[in-house]
Amino acid sequence: MKKEDIENNVTEEQNVETENVNDSKEKIEKEEIVEEVEELTEEKKKIKELEEEVLELQLKVKSSGDKLLRAHAEFENFRKRGIREKNDVRINTQFDTVSAVLPVLDHFGLALDAAEKAQNVDAVLDGMKLIKAEFEKALDSLGIETVNAVGETFDPEIHEAVANESSDEFEKDVVIKQWRAGYKLGNRLIRPATVVVSMGKEEIAEEK
Repeated sequence: MKKEDIENNVTEEQNVETENVNDSKEKIEKEEIVEEVEELTEEKKKIKELEEEVLELQLKVKSSGDKLLRAHAEFENFRKRGIREKNDVRINTQFDTVSAVLPVLDHFGLALDAAEKAQNVDAVLDGMKLIKAEFEKALDSLGIETVNAVGETFDPEIHEAVANESSDEFEKDVVIKQWRAGYKLGNRLIRPATVVVSMGKEEIAEEK
């Protein structure tokens, strides 16, 4: 083989090796580029997911804020409605009370006029009885019950004893006199009846 042929063969082999090296480099660069693109794509995907999560959280915060505002508004409406209803109940109660008492005031005025013109005490007495009856009627219309204690066993829950007296008619611890009537509204005591309580027969009382 000639020297020139040998050199040409060597040169061709070198060129092939160079091409192979270049191809390898190009392949490696392409692979690196593909990896970078894939990494970028993955990062973009993660960024998009994070953006979606942030948007979802923002919507939840906005929704929670709206719910809080609605709850606050509902509470304010409930509070105002409660105050309004309480005032209505108070006004209605006052209205009912005044409406029940006004007839008593009317009869009292009529009784005063009659007393000024009356020639005897009986007419005045009848007027006073009428006023008392009207007043009792007014209390009854308001649901107020009178506590009449005479003849009843003394009960400290509804009676207030101001004195004790011996009695031949009433047994011990029985109310024999009532100085002032008591009043109840339902189960609530407005005021107790002021009473005098029997100590039993006088001789028994002295022995004790």
